[in-house]
Amino acid sequence: MEKDARKSLEELNQQMKELTAIYHRMAGKYGISDGEFWVWYTLLLFDGQLSQQNICEMWFLPRQTVNSAVSGMVRRGDVWLEAMPGTRNKKILHLTPQGKQYGEAVFQELYTAEQRAVEKMTPKERQDCVETLAKYVHLLKKELAQKD
Repeated sequence: MEKDARKSLEELNQQMKELTAIYHRMAGKYGISDGEFWVWYTLLLFDGQLSQQNICEMWFLPRQTVNSAVSGMVRRGDVWLEAMPGTRNKKILHLTPQGKQYGEAVFQELYTAEQRAVEKMTPKERQDCVETLAKYVHLLKKELAQKD
């Protein structure tokens, strides 16, 4: 691998790990697991109308991780489950009024910070960032698929 490409790869991986660490620290600040953090994040972002499977697919989380997080949230009264018509065992997650109030209060700091950070980028920088990372993910998946 050429020296410049190796340096770019190191920097990219460090930045992705730093981003992961930021969200991990926020989960710790809220006193919840990383899995529960992403369930809360998703339900608040999408107004609590997703299934556990949707959350697993969206964030690439193991089913057991999401199931454990949701079980705790149900026990605390933050979420209730509704059977999805026409499916065997798929359930839609809904935030209770208590869950919505708690989640919005806790996650408002994060959402505001994310929004401000993105707004400080030009529209072109935002587009370039998203497109470049998507291209890298696509190419990496393709490279790894060739090895199988």
